[in-house]
Amino acid sequence: MADKFEQFFTDTLNEILLEHVKELKSQSEIDEFYEKYEKADFSELFSEMINDTSKQLVANAKSVMYENTLLFRCEEAEIVARINQKWFKAFATSETMYMMVLEAVKDYSDYVKQIDDKEREKSIHKYTALKYIHGRGLQQFLEIITLMKNGFADGAYSRWRSLYELNIIASFISKYGEEVAESYISSHNTEDRYEWARACGEFNPRKKFISFDDIRKKADFPSDLWKHQYQLANEIVHPSSQGTFNRLRTMIDEDTITVGHTDYGLTTPGEHSAITLAQLTSFLLTVYPSGDALVATNMINKWVDVVREEYFKTHDSIFPDDAKLWDDSMSSNESET
Repeated sequence: MADKFEQFFTDTLNEILLEHVKELKSQSEIDEFYEKYEKADFSELFSEMINDTSKQLVANAKSVMYENTLLFRCEEAEIVARINQKWFKAFATSETMYMMVLEAVKDYSDYVKQIDDKEREKSIHKYTALKYIHGRGLQQFLEIITLMKNGFADGAYSRWRSLYELNIIASFISKYGEEVAESYISSHNTEDRYEWARACGEFNPRKKFISFDDIRKKADFPSDLWKHQYQLANEIVHPSSQGTFNRLRTMIDEDTITVGHTDYGLTTPGEHSAITLAQLTSFLLTVYPSGDALVATNMINKWVDVVREEYFKTHDSIFPDDAKLWDDSMSSNESET
């Protein structure tokens, strides 16, 4: 396809030149004119026309901006509505989990307030740190749901990466207790990202910096089981070739570059975010012993199976040509609704 502006510039220039040639009275004047024309530099004129044309295009765009935006929003709403129609049951399980966890944490917070002051003080820093970490994680879980509902699988999985990393930190604090938790809380007004972790007493004093990976290795968390998933999330976040060409939202053997909403690839962030939120919640709800919290933790863990089943079944229904993700032997629920 020809460059439209260059063609416009050439055509305009030729028209001007032809009009000028018509005004010349002799062949010698015409020959002299063409000789000058061949040596002329039109780069400045070209730049001026680019500037003038772009200004006019901006003015045109501003004049129809609101009409075009309304049209875009209508088309976008239609696409998002179709995604939610297909994935409604799966999204409902995630939203139910969000409400379930929020209610459990509220109840647990009320329970902790009623604990004897001396008993509460024994783990108050650990509880405080984990409560704030969990609150951040719960919001990230809602962000993941929102991104999935809008058809942004890669964006949702990049938020899962942050949720997963919070899980590592929570696991580390749960393992090492009050002193580390207090150090974590105190460091929020400093520029040290992970130096608070030295309070565990297990890092070599000569080690110059503590990294997230150092914390991961010390935490009681099965991070090796999540190595592949975490690597995938890192690729999606970073500008790697793998993250560019192997996106969650790109179907196998599809050459289309996706730049908008799509309903493909939602199963991975849907399942993984549920597992990770359940793990993070269990760290918080086990700081102080509570029968009600134990029941809530157990229920939330079981709900992960409900989430997984619905996302897998929905994917299989929408994309029948893909390898099946679900068969009935995978169900661990005694009853279905």
